[in-house]
Amino acid sequence: MNRRRFQEIALTALGAVLLLVAAFGKYPYGFYMVLRLVITVGAVFWAWRVYQVGLRGWTWAFAAVALLMNPLLPIRMQRAQWQPVDLCLSFLLLGWCGYWLFRKRI
Repeated sequence: MNRRRFQEIALTALGAVLLLVAAFGKYPYGFYMVLRLVITVGAVFWAWRVYQVGLRGWTWAFAAVALLMNPLLPIRMQRAQWQPVDLCLSFLLLGWCGYWLFRKRI
């Protein structure tokens, strides 16, 4: 495995762990805004990366995550409503890490 792929997986897994922390904790508003920014930037990166590889379905999935989590035009929900979203997104990102780690090169 090359260094770039390992870095991509490590940073994505870090975002997934932060989402898990957010889902089960109660933190100040600033934490959630930084988390949204981190996840949005990561989702935009992955949308572009999988577009280059040719995985169009995943491109749309990551674009949807970027739109959902964007801090510029935020979707307002209560903390209890965000918890299942954060949990599902963390599982999505962890699953993506596993897929990207073991996928064969095209």
